[in-house]
Amino acid sequence: MGTALSFNTATDPTAETALLERQRRQLTRLLAILLLYTVFAGAVRKWVLLGGPLSNVLLLGQLLMPWLFYLAAPGQRRRYLPILLVSGALLLLMALNPLNHTLYHGAFGIVLHMGWWLMGFHYLENRHLYCWDRLYKLVWVLLIVEMGLSVAQYNLPRMHFINRYAVEGPVSIAFVGEAARVTGTFSFVSGYAAWLLFLNLWTWSVAVWKRRVWLLTALSTTGLIASLLSGGRLSFVITLLMTGFAYGHLLRRVPFHRIFAVLMLGLLAGIWAFQQSPFLQQSWANFASRIQDGLRDEEYGRRTLGVIDEVLYFKGDYVFLGAGLGGTYQGARALWGESYYMLKYGGYEEEPERIVLEGGYVLFFWRLALLWLFLRGLQMPATARVVLFALIAFLTPVVFNPYNLIFLALGLSAVDWSYRHFASQQHQS
Repeated sequence: MGTALSFNTATDPTAETALLERQRRQLTRLLAILLLYTVFAGAVRKWVLLGGPLSNVLLLGQLLMPWLFYLAAPGQRRRYLPILLVSGALLLLMALNPLNHTLYHGAFGIVLHMGWWLMGFHYLENRHLYCWDRLYKLVWVLLIVEMGLSVAQYNLPRMHFINRYAVEGPVSIAFVGEAARVTGTFSFVSGYAAWLLFLNLWTWSVAVWKRRVWLLTALSTTGLIASLLSGGRLSFVITLLMTGFAYGHLLRRVPFHRIFAVLMLGLLAGIWAFQQSPFLQQSWANFASRIQDGLRDEEYGRRTLGVIDEVLYFKGDYVFLGAGLGGTYQGARALWGESYYMLKYGGYEEEPERIVLEGGYVLFFWRLALLWLFLRGLQMPATARVVLFALIAFLTPVVFNPYNLIFLALGLSAVDWSYRHFASQQHQS
C-alpha cells in the first residue's frame, strides 16, 4: 500500500507541478540573494567597514558565491557533471604544479577558474526553473538605486567620502575629466562596469520579452548615460552592441514605422535634453577626454588586438601547462607572496594572458571550448553568439573579476530565458 501510494505521488501531475513551483520559488529567492549580495556588499565594504578583516570576509564571500549557489540551488546536476569533473581534475593538476608558489595559490585558482562553469552549466541544465519575470521588479529597484547614486557621486567632489573605494586611499580614485569615475554601490570601478554589463544584457532580454520600443529606448539611453558617468569606454561600446541586438529583434516583430517614430521622438528629446542640461554636456565632454587619452596613448590597440598578440606570441617559458594556477591573483599574491616565475615573467594585466601564464595553452583552449559549448546552448541569433564569444574570450574577465562572473552569467540567462519565453508565446498563439 505504501509503495503504491509513493508511486502515485511521484507520477501525479499535481504533485509534480507543486514540486516544480517550489523549486522555482526557491531558485528565485536564491537569485534575489545573489543579486543583492553582489550589488550591496561593496557598499558595506567601502562605507561601513572601511577595509579590514571583515571587509575581506565579504570579498571572500563574493569569490565563493558561484560555488555556494551551485550547491544550494535546486535542480539536476547530471548532464554536464562529466564536463565539470574533467574541468575540476584538470584544474587540480594545474593547482599542484610544482612551479606554483604555494598550494594556497592553487586552491584559490580552482575556486576562481571553476566559478563561471558552475553558474553557466547549472543554468543550461535547469533553465526551466529560472523565472526572470519574477525578478523584474527587483532589477528595476536596483537600477533606480544605482542611477540615483551614480548621479550624486558624479556631482560630488572627487575626494568626497561617497567616492571612496573599499581599500585604497583617495589618491587612487580614477577620474573621467574633472569628475570621479562613479562606482555606485560597488567597491571599485570594475564592479560598476560589471553591473553595466548586466544592465545591457537585461535591457536586451526585456526588449525580447516585452517587445516595447519605448521601454528599450529608455533603458538603452540609461545604459549610455551610466557609461558616460563611469568613463567606461568598453561599457559604452557594449551598450551600443546589445542595443543593436535588441532593436534587431524588434525589427522582425514590431512594425517599422512604430520603431522609427519612437526613435525620432527619443532622438529629438535627447538633443533637447542635452542642449538644456549642463550636466549631460559635461558628462560627454569628460567622456570624450577619455577617448582622446586612449587615442593619444595608443591604448586601444593594446587592449584589443594586443590582447590576442599576448596569447599568440606568449613570452613566458611554460606555454603548455603554465606556471601555477592562481599565481596571478592579486589576493593570493598579497597573502602568500608571488612566485619567482611570475616575477620573472614581468607585468601582466589582461585575463587571456593571465590564463596562459597560470595554466598554459591547455587551460586557455579548454576554456574556449567550454565557452563555445555554453553559448551554443543559449537561444539567440548566431551573430550575437559569435560576438559574445569574442567579447567574453578576450575582453571580459570572468575568472579574476567575480562581479563580471555573476553579472554575465545572470545576464546571459535572462537573455536566453526571454528568447525561449518569446518562442513559447509564439507557439501558443
